[in-house]
Amino acid sequence: MKIYHPEKSVILTKEIGKGSKIHAQVWIGKNVKIGKNVRIQAFVFIPDGVELEDNVFVGPGVIFTNDADLRCEGREFWKKTLVKRGVKIGAGAMIRAGVVIGENAIIGMGSVILNDVPAGKTYAGNPAKEI
Repeated sequence: MKIYHPEKSVILTKEIGKGSKIHAQVWIGKNVKIGKNVRIQAFVFIPDGVELEDNVFVGPGVIFTNDADLRCEGREFWKKTLVKRGVKIGAGAMIRAGVVIGENAIIGMGSVILNDVPAGKTYAGNPAKEI
């Protein structure tokens, strides 16, 4: 695992797999799981409840959420988000809490993911749709 400029990031999780690389200005919550060979670019926000499986790429400025209903009333409303192996997420995408992004899916930059993405599919837009 390599963390570039750790003094410029907040990384609370201890679950980061071998070979993963995390760039500067990243915020990662305590209850986040990061698999092996994951690349997280700068300015990414990953709150509690997100799991990134092996070989995932997260482009710069990606934002994950953990409260799908915007109730902001505590952990009982948080939903788990799962990003399966081999997924590539383009810069500036936003991922709604509770979704599953299937293996080897591609998320276009700037996309807003509101629902599950099937394995091997490419989704883009706001709201994101298969392309």
